Parts: sequence; C-alpha cells; structure tokens
Amino acid sequence: ILTAEKSKVTSLSTGLFSGRAVFQQETLSLRISPVSTADSGVYKAEFEDTSGVFTSLCFRVSVWGE
Repeated sequence: ILTAEKSKVTSLSTGLFSGRAVFQQETLSLRISPVSTADSGVYKAEFEDTSGVFTSLCFRVSVWGE
C-alpha cells in the first residue's frame, strides 16, 4: 500500500517495492526501477478528491524479457 499526499514525492521504503518504487503526484505515475517479470500483475489505484469521493482504477502490467 502506498499513500501519497498532495505536493509530495512518495517512495516506498518497505515491502516488495522497497527502494524501487516512486509515485509522482504531478503525473499520477508509479515508477518501478529496476523492474522484473515478478512485477507483472494487476495494480489498483484509489484517488480521493477534496470532497472525500473515491475513484478506483485497475491496471494490468506485463513485464517480459530481461
């Protein structure tokens, strides 16, 4: 689970993505580096707007090769 706050760059310091994942708020992107085939799967993003309404999006990510 990654929780990001407005106007802050957030990186994961524990778990599977420790030191490899950074969430960029301005582009709503999650960068995983280095990436491996084990990172393939379904990712879910939930966003809460200022009125407390949540929007959920799911993404299927495929990584192949070396």
